[in-house]
Amino acid sequence: QLKTPLAGLRMQADLAQRTDASADDLKRSLQQIGLSSVRATHSVNQLLAMARAEGGTMVREYCNMPRLVQEVVQDCFPRALAKRVDLGYEGAYAHDAGVWVLGNPILLQEMLRNLVDNAINYTPSSADGMPAMVTVRVLADAYGEVLIVQVEDNGPGIAPGEREQIFKPFYRTLGTDADGSGLGLPIVQEIARRHDAVITLEDAQPRARRKGALFSVRFHSVPPPEENAPGA
Repeated sequence: QLKTPLAGLRMQADLAQRTDASADDLKRSLQQIGLSSVRATHSVNQLLAMARAEGGTMVREYCNMPRLVQEVVQDCFPRALAKRVDLGYEGAYAHDAGVWVLGNPILLQEMLRNLVDNAINYTPSSADGMPAMVTVRVLADAYGEVLIVQVEDNGPGIAPGEREQIFKPFYRTLGTDADGSGLGLPIVQEIARRHDAVITLEDAQPRARRKGALFSVRFHSVPPPEENAPGA
């Protein structure tokens, strides 16, 4: 995964150093160097994230899931805007009941960011006349002690035969030209596993022209920490 962008960096650097290179050639080479460096950095970051997800002892603390999710949505908003994707949040809020889990906030946000990035990557823009939408939800059932985080898009969807494959490292969905390292969803699955959470994938809109994808991560919720408990 690192060889391709690094080879691109070397080739474009060589082209830029040619004595007969025009100003336009130099500009194009510098643009490609920039893109290759971004891809290499992303691959390194994903490999580090995978190493963290597979690491040893995990420090757990009380995590307010709506708060974590909304921070990730805000962080991803500029990228969604640049790709003309309508990114939004709905569902539970930080003060609601049943929204706490015990986990590692850094890993949980890494998981959420990869789910949202994946949805943005694979949801076409509105060029085909259909607005591109990605919706992130937190659904809390305080009585059942269940909390579900969902990321839904209205992209082309994922064929049933590929749904197990996409969680394997470096697998790329067939028939798409989306940029990525193929590590995002394996990271999601590993972090969910370490939090005793279950991840499922289904069509967001089975009868629509673009079926979309609906990822759901089901957590076991816990009572709020004492300082945030009602009447404390």
